[in-house]
Amino acid sequence: MKKIIFFSFLIISCSSKDFQLPSTKPQSRYPRLSPTKNNGMLMSWFEKIDSLKWSINWSEFSNGEWSQNQIISQGENYFVNWADFPSIYHFGGDTISAHWLQKSGEGTFDYDVTVVRSIDRGNTWSKPQVPHRDGVKGEHGFVSFFRDMNNDLGLVWLDGRNMKPSHDGHGYGAMNLYQTTYNDGGKFNLEMQIDDKICECCPTSAVRTENALILAYRDRSDEEIRNINIVRYANDTWYEPYPVNEDGWKIAGCPVNGPMLASHKNKVAIAWYTSPEATPMVNVAFSLNEGESFEMPLRIDQSQPIGRVDLIWLNKNEVVVSWIEMAEETTNIVSTIVSMDGVVQQVLIISEIEPGRVSGYPQMEIVDDQLFFAWTESGDEGGIKSKWVSASEFR
Repeated sequence: MKKIIFFSFLIISCSSKDFQLPSTKPQSRYPRLSPTKNNGMLMSWFEKIDSLKWSINWSEFSNGEWSQNQIISQGENYFVNWADFPSIYHFGGDTISAHWLQKSGEGTFDYDVTVVRSIDRGNTWSKPQVPHRDGVKGEHGFVSFFRDMNNDLGLVWLDGRNMKPSHDGHGYGAMNLYQTTYNDGGKFNLEMQIDDKICECCPTSAVRTENALILAYRDRSDEEIRNINIVRYANDTWYEPYPVNEDGWKIAGCPVNGPMLASHKNKVAIAWYTSPEATPMVNVAFSLNEGESFEMPLRIDQSQPIGRVDLIWLNKNEVVVSWIEMAEETTNIVSTIVSMDGVVQQVLIISEIEPGRVSGYPQMEIVDDQLFFAWTESGDEGGIKSKWVSASEFR
């Protein structure tokens, strides 16, 4: 068993470096971050136009500045949700992809995944495409983009084509996990089922190493055990899914709390929330063989975590993890550094936030040694909040 060193909470009161913060309007919400290949990042988010209409905006951080906000799409038929929200992905060069969820029927949870691509760094966007061809008016979402082993754009998503509608709009059949790739002709290849029964509404995650593609998601057994599963593609083969750890969390409903993967060359890290025997915890585990197996998990929370994790590599031996945790009188976004040899640095309070779901899934990215955090606050003066913190603050 690896030794774990815990430190108490430390409050960070201000940004650590004079990097710009993005300019977003009040009542904007649900930021999503993506690293670029030139040591920057992209951010997408929802911006409210009026009581019915939204736009999906994006901006790029490069050379210490955020670019002027641009609109990817706008309309009235988006599925706007705190946990399942649009994303943006830098594929390489000037190629960027983005996705959102578009209503497909009258049911509350009738929506399709919609994907667009830009080959001129967001100046123009392709015609929207739906990657799934089932035609079912039902749930499709929780998308993660990836670069496949042929260096094509790919994505994985939760697919409710086999769920039957119930009285509350949610299905009660089996949620599936599907993936597909984008071919040279600018069209999606036929989608492929990866798992035929998974948790209904937990986010997915996907990363590439030199020789493998790794996907992570929350599984669902017939006994309602909801472990975090890994599935790998390597050597031209999709391998059988396996649990990162036998958590044994038995829960009759979806906890809306997915895993997060991060890769550094052939090393893979994963963070996730679980709560077996009503004991909530945030765990981190490492793989030294491109996701073929993971070492024993390290528990890193302070005993009252809510979850909603994010994860990035700081260097070849350490990762930074963020999550939401309750304190005696507050709810906070917190973060720490975890090393592969089991050392956990002091846990920093990045910001106090509102309790509940309004904060969405807080996001984290790194530029040089500066960590950028973004989240949502409610109210007329709310919207997207953000903060820079130096990695040195954790030491």
